[in-house]
Amino acid sequence: MKQPVDYTVTPAFMSKLTLIMGLALLPHVSNIPLNISLYLSLLFIWRIAGLHSSKLQPGRWLLLAVTLVSISIVYSQYQTLLGRDAGVALLGIMLMLKVMEIKKRRDIYISVFISYFVIITQFLFSQSLLLTLYLIIIVTCLTALLLEINRVTPAHNFLPPIIKTIQITSQALPIAIILFIIFPRITQPLWSFGSESSARTGLSDRVTPGSVSDLIESSEVAFRAEFKQPPPPTQQRYWRGLVLWDTDGYSWYTDKEQPITNINTQLTMLSQPVKDEIFLEPHDEKWLIALDVPLEAPARSRLTDDFQLVHNERVTKPKNNSLHSLTKYNMSNLTPMLRQRALKLGVTVTDQQRKLVARWKRESNNDSEMVEQALRFFNTNPFVYTLSPPTYLSNPVDEFLFEGRAGFCEHYATSFNQLMRIAGIPSRLVLGYQGGEYNELGDYFIIRQYHAHAWSEVWLEGRGWVRIDPTAAVAPERIEYPLRLAFGEEGAPAMFELDGSGLAASMIRHFTHALDSANIRWRRWIIGYSREHQFTLMRNFGFNTYTTIQWSLITVGLVAIVLLVVVFNIVRQGRLRLTPTQQLYQRFCNKLSKLGITRRAYEGPMDYAKRAARNRPDLADQIMAIIDLYIRLRYASQTRDYEQQRTFARQVRQFRPRRR
Repeated sequence: MKQPVDYTVTPAFMSKLTLIMGLALLPHVSNIPLNISLYLSLLFIWRIAGLHSSKLQPGRWLLLAVTLVSISIVYSQYQTLLGRDAGVALLGIMLMLKVMEIKKRRDIYISVFISYFVIITQFLFSQSLLLTLYLIIIVTCLTALLLEINRVTPAHNFLPPIIKTIQITSQALPIAIILFIIFPRITQPLWSFGSESSARTGLSDRVTPGSVSDLIESSEVAFRAEFKQPPPPTQQRYWRGLVLWDTDGYSWYTDKEQPITNINTQLTMLSQPVKDEIFLEPHDEKWLIALDVPLEAPARSRLTDDFQLVHNERVTKPKNNSLHSLTKYNMSNLTPMLRQRALKLGVTVTDQQRKLVARWKRESNNDSEMVEQALRFFNTNPFVYTLSPPTYLSNPVDEFLFEGRAGFCEHYATSFNQLMRIAGIPSRLVLGYQGGEYNELGDYFIIRQYHAHAWSEVWLEGRGWVRIDPTAAVAPERIEYPLRLAFGEEGAPAMFELDGSGLAASMIRHFTHALDSANIRWRRWIIGYSREHQFTLMRNFGFNTYTTIQWSLITVGLVAIVLLVVVFNIVRQGRLRLTPTQQLYQRFCNKLSKLGITRRAYEGPMDYAKRAARNRPDLADQIMAIIDLYIRLRYASQTRDYEQQRTFARQVRQFRPRRR
């Protein structure tokens, strides 16, 4: 039996192998510390250089020393060799070290299989659509390498193994789809088990002037919202996050030792509830986002009496919630204790602030007119809404109101709240987001961190808690139009996208929207395909009444059908495809078989011809001439001789023997 030639451990093949394994590690650059990424890059460059110069190939003892150094680097970074982050870093380094010591075909197998594990670990950090497509390409290339090293002769290029890998994968794809849809689901993806948080914090539960405006520099997605009916206008798209009751004059927060409970707030609906679905990104806190105000809490969450949604655990993974909310409402029932809390002032109240409020009181007949006086004060004085507010250190409220008069939404909301409390009107601060970027391709809104916003709620008799946004009194464009992220010098007015954008910006926006729309559908139907989705799908098709045994039989039957199709296709493709010369020879053999001279399975052309000539001496010359030409065409010729092919076809056609 001919033994395959081991041509695999060559510089050309090893260059391809090293490059593909480097690409398999590439996405982990954003998941591991910079020093370990640089160390991996150094090992990669060392390996590439070693392929071109044998002097740079590391020996056994040098590899052992590098391995010990690698382990110490990982341990010094994480103080452990276990866990997700440390384990992934160590696995990546071990892969590169294994590639550096490849000498035999067996080492290639081990390196490829380690690469498969490295690819799987990518899903511990992200399950995005783009990453999945990228990793599918890498897996295809790795599998093609396995096919290439098992060929008897090397392929002329890398394309045939790639095509064969795609064919093999396509045969398994129907079974994977069937099992994905109907196999019993678990409550969360396997790759999330034991994974650590990779969340990024957005809003904070403590606000000082400047804290919300810090988020304006980030274009990261905070959440997405899809409405089940026409969306409310921009002026009503306030996304409620946190409610802050307490202040020391410098910051606003909620004292955790004074929980908001037993208020029994009664809500009067002034509009029909709005149903929406929120796709919340991880932020490593317990609060959830809802359109102001939510009517119920999703699973494993609770709705507080000040209408905050609080999850039972920190949100460290993307989360989907379907909610009903009100945009127009009245609230009632404020307890004396909470009234006192909503009137408590910090240490930054000055006589200048009290004089301003006293003048408003003289000109007002009720609390509603006091609110209008305060909004008119912001509107008629030279206040500036800016993305780069100055720093107010000694007394933030006083310096903002009477000196700088340039600030972001938290400056206006916190100072408005303090003035309302001086006037005896209960107030509280609400943090969340406002507006959003409409994705026309996916028909949903993208709310980014730079949509973060702060506004006030004041208690007015007969109406309850009423949303007041003092920012709208200074810059109504903030509510109507998106910000143009150009900061300028300190105190420069914010700019807004009032007249659309250019062609290039429009094309980029459409591309990002298409990508985001595909990603959110990937998250909803693939990553987020849960047991509830499965039950809903089965119920829609009328399969929800089937028993476990029936479902098992259906699953086995469907998989069996797919396997039969695949086996039939393999058998059909595995049949010997005869060349025109072989087909003519087969016709010649059939003619001899009709004379009673059947070719035996082990019989070669010459032996068969000699036996036929002995049986029919009268046909010996014709038989030997045909076989000689067949042997020349089949075995001797390196190139196709069309003239001899035509001669052979004519001889077979003219061979018409008769029985004796």
